[in-house]
Amino acid sequence: MRRGLVFGKFMPLHRGHQLLIDTALSQVDDLTIVVYDSRPDGRYPPMPVEKRLGWLRELYPDVEGIVALEDPEWDNPQRDDPKYAAEYAAAIEFLGHFDRVFTSEPAYERFAHELGAEHVVVDTARTLIPISGSRIRENLYEHRGWLDPRVYSSLIQKVVMVGTESTGKTTLARELARVYSTLWTHEFGRELWVSQGGGTFADHLVMARRQLQRETAAARHARDFLFCDTNAWTTLHWSLFTYGAADARLVELADSTFDDYVWVVCGMEIPFEDDGVRELLGDKARRMHEQQVADLERRAPEVVVHAEGTVAERISQVSEAIGAPQLNSYTS
Repeated sequence: MRRGLVFGKFMPLHRGHQLLIDTALSQVDDLTIVVYDSRPDGRYPPMPVEKRLGWLRELYPDVEGIVALEDPEWDNPQRDDPKYAAEYAAAIEFLGHFDRVFTSEPAYERFAHELGAEHVVVDTARTLIPISGSRIRENLYEHRGWLDPRVYSSLIQKVVMVGTESTGKTTLARELARVYSTLWTHEFGRELWVSQGGGTFADHLVMARRQLQRETAAARHARDFLFCDTNAWTTLHWSLFTYGAADARLVELADSTFDDYVWVVCGMEIPFEDDGVRELLGDKARRMHEQQVADLERRAPEVVVHAEGTVAERISQVSEAIGAPQLNSYTS
């Protein structure tokens, strides 16, 4: 059985990496992919090793050997120098013998030799895939075509507006998208409610799933951020507030996606606007608001932004938390 090795940081995983992996899969019976971890360095967007492993597992579900390892020379800017080849080879010795090592750099010949493997160099002149991770990181949006849509969308930070009815969520989401030159997602549940003249308990799961589908589609074309009018967690709270219960699948969806967002709680100081489909008046609205805030503060207070005042003031408050658009190195 012929065994192969592909290694890298995959920050982010791009078409060049995939060319390496696909070439290796066409030539070996068993492939191992080593993902070198790296220490946080303030780069944007964050690419923790767990996320990078997730990309590989999703795109290559049949590759069993996907391993994260700490880079033995993580803080050395000269770590690609062949003189460190033996050190790197020794660090992966426990993975067993490899017959072929696939890279795009002739400089890794010594590393392959230390492993006792044939060095297969793929597209070293970058004629097939003329891109690198460093270029992509300079402007993620501009180079998004070199990334699988699932990789690109996972690098978009979602920012969701939450709060009770008539607190300016839609307006704020729309205006933030304009300021940041990106996209926003409108509330599907409201559209469904209006079209049906109301809703049922079962509709809440339908709304949450459809809303997530909208987010997934929009994230593939967003720039840095995606601003969301609502999400599954909000729909969960509506179900709990209205019926005192929620579908277990809705609870699971809200919990599994909770960490995907920065949360913006819209204040209640905006005058209530009754457009004929509002359901929460007076004390009901306040209780709903308090229920949501309490849950957010319990779960993750460090990612909660309280937006109050005028639309301009709210935009300023959100920008302070997520970074002003003009300071974002990815904005072209």
